[in-house]
Amino acid sequence: MQAEIIYKPIRHGYAKITKEGNLQLCIPSRLRDNEKFKKQFLEKGEKLLIRYNKKNHIQSVTDEYILLFGEQVPLQDLAPTAQKRTAELKQILYDYAKPILDEYSQKISINYKELKIRKVTAKWGSCTSDQRIMLNTNLVHLPTRLIIYVIIHEACHLKIKNHSPRFRKLVEIYCPNYKILRKELRNYVLK
Repeated sequence: MQAEIIYKPIRHGYAKITKEGNLQLCIPSRLRDNEKFKKQFLEKGEKLLIRYNKKNHIQSVTDEYILLFGEQVPLQDLAPTAQKRTAELKQILYDYAKPILDEYSQKISINYKELKIRKVTAKWGSCTSDQRIMLNTNLVHLPTRLIIYVIIHEACHLKIKNHSPRFRKLVEIYCPNYKILRKELRNYVLK
């Protein structure tokens, strides 16, 4: 197994998968000569790569189509440039998500301040302590059942800011099959 090793002035090392699907190990500079650490870290990285390769790798955009709510839509049906298309996809997701978020925030009896659609790499959504909801632009490519699950999950964070059993019970009230959907969502990798 070949991995790219990068030494950085960091406290803890980490492994990540690059956009190209390669393993990259970021190792603290102070451990540059520690072969035992590098070997153990490489083994952990290889396990990460194996898990990554088992996931559903979805091509969200090609030269001919784009995935919109899990369905292939001809690229020519959307804005002509990538920049305009990104803005259009954000608006499509916003228009889809806002009424659902409104509905569930009312059911939970807690209002949110703002809904933002942003391109992020690490998460599908978030809820801040001041009741602002963020959804990842890439959600627009997923099937609607997964988008709704993420919206419900974030709406429940308006009331409970952690992932405690109490939070899970609240999510389950509004999305009884959330465990299945969460597992399905974790298996998606968009390219």
